[in-house]
Amino acid sequence: MRTRLALTLIAVAVVGTAVITLFASNSAPETIFITDFGPTDSPFVSTAHAGAALNEMDVAKTMRVRIAESGTNVELVFGSFSRIGFISGANEFLLESLPSEDKKPFYRFVRESLKEINHPALANPMKLDVNIDLFSGDYDLIHTLSYEKCSVFDYFVHAVDSRGKIPFLDNGTQEIEFREVTKFTCQSFDLIVED
Repeated sequence: MRTRLALTLIAVAVVGTAVITLFASNSAPETIFITDFGPTDSPFVSTAHAGAALNEMDVAKTMRVRIAESGTNVELVFGSFSRIGFISGANEFLLESLPSEDKKPFYRFVRESLKEINHPALANPMKLDVNIDLFSGDYDLIHTLSYEKCSVFDYFVHAVDSRGKIPFLDNGTQEIEFREVTKFTCQSFDLIVED
Protein backbone atom coordinates (compact mmCIF):
# COMPACT_ATOMS: atom_id res chain seq x y z
CA MET A 1 0.00 0.00 0.00
CA ARG A 2 1.40 3.34 -1.00
CA THR A 3 1.09 6.27 1.33
CA ARG A 4 0.39 9.53 -0.42
CA LEU A 5 1.76 12.66 1.10
CA ALA A 6 0.25 16.03 0.32
CA LEU A 7 2.26 19.06 1.22
CA THR A 8 0.74 22.48 1.56
CA LEU A 9 3.05 25.43 1.97
CA ILE A 10 1.74 28.83 2.84
CA ALA A 11 4.40 31.51 3.03
CA VAL A 12 3.50 34.70 4.78
CA ALA A 13 6.21 37.20 3.87
CA VAL A 14 4.92 39.96 6.12
CA VAL A 15 5.41 37.92 9.27
CA GLY A 16 8.33 35.87 8.00
CA THR A 17 6.63 32.54 8.75
CA ALA A 18 5.77 29.56 6.55
CA VAL A 19 3.16 26.98 7.54
CA ILE A 20 3.58 23.40 6.35
CA THR A 21 0.68 20.99 6.79
CA LEU A 22 1.41 17.30 6.23
CA PHE A 23 -1.36 14.79 5.50
CA ALA A 24 -0.67 11.03 5.51
CA SER A 25 -3.46 8.87 4.10
CA ASN A 26 -4.72 7.56 7.47
CA SER A 27 -3.63 10.21 9.96
CA ALA A 28 -4.61 13.60 11.27
CA PRO A 29 -2.84 16.61 9.78
CA GLU A 30 0.31 17.79 11.47
CA THR A 31 1.39 21.43 11.20
CA ILE A 32 4.98 22.65 11.38
CA PHE A 33 5.81 26.34 11.37
CA ILE A 34 9.00 27.36 9.53
CA THR A 35 10.47 30.65 10.69
CA ASP A 36 13.70 32.48 10.05
CA PHE A 37 15.05 30.67 13.14
CA GLY A 38 14.13 27.17 11.83
CA PRO A 39 11.21 24.74 12.47
CA THR A 40 9.11 25.21 15.59
CA ASP A 41 5.76 23.95 16.86
CA SER A 42 4.28 27.43 17.32
CA PRO A 43 4.02 30.47 15.08
CA PHE A 44 6.68 33.13 15.33
CA VAL A 45 5.81 36.64 14.29
CA SER A 46 8.67 38.69 12.92
CA THR A 47 8.67 42.43 12.37
CA ALA A 48 6.28 43.87 9.78
CA HIS A 49 9.02 44.51 7.23
CA ALA A 50 10.27 40.90 7.53
CA GLY A 51 13.81 42.14 8.10
CA ALA A 52 14.84 39.26 10.31
CA ALA A 53 13.29 36.68 7.99
CA LEU A 54 15.47 37.48 4.96
CA ASN A 55 19.13 36.68 4.53
CA GLU A 56 20.94 39.54 2.80
CA MET A 57 22.51 37.11 0.31
CA ASP A 58 19.05 35.81 -0.71
CA VAL A 59 17.45 39.10 -1.77
CA ALA A 60 17.77 40.83 -5.15
CA LYS A 61 20.96 42.87 -5.35
CA THR A 62 21.86 43.01 -9.04
CA MET A 63 20.01 43.25 -12.32
CA ARG A 64 21.07 42.44 -15.86
CA VAL A 65 19.16 43.74 -18.88
CA ARG A 66 19.17 41.70 -22.10
CA ILE A 67 17.74 43.31 -25.24
CA ALA A 68 17.25 41.77 -28.69
CA GLU A 69 15.37 42.82 -31.76
CA SER A 70 12.24 40.63 -31.83
CA GLY A 71 12.72 37.56 -33.97
CA THR A 72 16.54 37.59 -33.80
CA ASN A 73 19.03 35.66 -31.68
CA VAL A 74 21.50 38.52 -31.23
CA GLU A 75 21.20 39.82 -27.68
CA LEU A 76 22.81 42.90 -26.15
CA VAL A 77 23.60 42.52 -22.43
CA PHE A 78 23.88 45.49 -20.04
CA GLY A 79 24.79 45.59 -16.37
CA SER A 80 24.67 49.37 -16.00
CA PHE A 81 20.94 50.00 -15.57
CA SER A 82 20.18 51.21 -12.06
CA ARG A 83 16.41 51.07 -11.68
CA ILE A 84 13.32 49.46 -13.13
CA GLY A 85 9.86 50.92 -12.64
CA PHE A 86 6.31 50.15 -13.71
CA ILE A 87 4.12 52.73 -15.37
CA SER A 88 0.44 51.84 -15.62
CA GLY A 89 0.19 48.13 -16.30
CA ALA A 90 2.07 44.89 -16.63
CA ASN A 91 3.02 45.66 -20.23
CA GLU A 92 4.58 49.09 -19.62
CA PHE A 93 7.78 49.70 -17.70
CA LEU A 94 10.74 52.03 -17.52
CA LEU A 95 14.48 51.66 -17.12
CA GLU A 96 16.51 54.36 -15.42
CA SER A 97 20.27 54.72 -15.35
CA LEU A 98 23.18 57.03 -15.89
CA PRO A 99 23.99 57.63 -19.57
CA SER A 100 27.13 55.61 -20.30
CA GLU A 101 29.31 54.60 -23.22
CA ASP A 102 28.55 50.88 -22.84
CA LYS A 103 24.91 51.56 -23.78
CA LYS A 104 25.59 53.10 -27.23
CA PRO A 105 24.02 50.07 -29.01
CA PHE A 106 20.96 50.50 -26.76
CA TYR A 107 20.68 54.17 -27.74
CA ARG A 108 20.54 53.12 -31.40
CA PHE A 109 17.52 50.94 -30.57
CA VAL A 110 15.94 53.87 -28.71
CA ARG A 111 16.54 56.24 -31.64
CA GLU A 112 14.98 53.83 -34.16
CA SER A 113 12.00 53.12 -31.95
CA LEU A 114 11.31 56.83 -31.37
CA LYS A 115 11.53 57.52 -35.13
CA GLU A 116 8.83 54.92 -35.72
CA ILE A 117 6.48 56.61 -33.25
CA ASN A 118 6.72 59.77 -35.35
CA HIS A 119 6.17 57.78 -38.57
CA PRO A 120 3.45 55.22 -37.73
CA ALA A 121 2.94 54.30 -41.40
CA LEU A 122 6.17 52.26 -41.48
CA ALA A 123 5.46 48.74 -42.75
CA ASN A 124 7.65 46.78 -40.32
CA PRO A 125 8.34 48.74 -37.16
CA MET A 126 11.23 47.45 -35.06
CA LYS A 127 10.18 45.67 -31.87
CA LEU A 128 12.43 44.72 -28.96
CA ASP A 129 12.39 41.78 -26.57
CA VAL A 130 13.61 42.91 -23.13
CA ASN A 131 14.59 40.45 -20.40
CA ILE A 132 15.50 41.74 -16.95
CA ASP A 133 17.29 39.17 -14.78
CA LEU A 134 17.31 39.74 -11.02
CA PHE A 135 20.17 38.13 -9.07
CA SER A 136 20.59 37.54 -5.35
CA GLY A 137 23.57 38.73 -3.32
CA ASP A 138 25.43 35.52 -4.13
CA TYR A 139 24.58 35.87 -7.86
CA ASP A 140 21.90 33.17 -8.08
CA LEU A 141 19.20 34.02 -10.63
CA ILE A 142 15.94 34.74 -8.77
CA HIS A 143 13.71 35.32 -11.80
CA THR A 144 13.45 37.10 -15.13
CA LEU A 145 10.96 39.79 -16.12
CA SER A 146 10.37 39.01 -19.78
CA TYR A 147 8.77 41.62 -22.07
CA GLU A 148 8.14 40.83 -25.73
CA LYS A 149 7.63 43.03 -28.80
CA CYS A 150 8.32 46.32 -27.08
CA SER A 151 8.58 49.86 -28.41
CA VAL A 152 10.20 52.83 -26.73
CA PHE A 153 7.59 55.56 -26.39
CA ASP A 154 9.56 58.05 -24.29
CA TYR A 155 13.20 58.81 -23.53
CA PHE A 156 14.68 61.76 -21.67
CA VAL A 157 17.75 62.83 -19.72
CA HIS A 158 17.55 64.93 -16.58
CA ALA A 159 19.96 66.20 -13.92
CA VAL A 160 19.60 65.12 -10.28
CA ASP A 161 21.39 66.84 -7.42
CA SER A 162 22.27 63.80 -5.34
CA ARG A 163 22.57 65.67 -2.04
CA GLY A 164 19.87 64.27 0.21
CA LYS A 165 18.87 61.70 -2.42
CA ILE A 166 20.00 58.21 -3.31
CA PRO A 167 22.86 58.39 -5.83
CA PHE A 168 23.18 55.81 -8.61
CA LEU A 169 26.96 56.26 -8.64
CA ASP A 170 28.49 55.61 -5.22
CA ASN A 171 31.68 57.63 -5.39
CA GLY A 172 31.36 59.54 -2.13
CA THR A 173 30.79 62.90 -3.80
CA GLN A 174 27.68 65.01 -3.96
CA GLU A 175 27.89 65.87 -7.62
CA ILE A 176 24.95 66.35 -9.94
CA GLU A 177 24.10 63.13 -11.76
CA PHE A 178 22.75 63.04 -15.29
CA ARG A 179 20.12 60.32 -15.40
CA GLU A 180 18.19 58.86 -18.30
CA VAL A 181 14.70 57.36 -18.33
CA THR A 182 13.51 55.03 -21.10
CA LYS A 183 9.82 54.07 -21.17
CA PHE A 184 8.63 50.94 -22.97
CA THR A 185 5.25 49.59 -24.01
CA CYS A 186 5.09 45.89 -24.88
CA GLN A 187 2.69 43.33 -26.29
CA SER A 188 3.25 40.78 -23.52
CA PHE A 189 4.85 40.20 -20.14
CA ASP A 190 5.91 36.95 -18.46
CA LEU A 191 7.66 36.12 -15.19
CA ILE A 192 10.20 33.36 -15.80
CA VAL A 193 11.22 31.29 -12.79
CA GLU A 194 13.65 28.44 -13.44
CA ASP A 195 13.25 25.19 -11.52
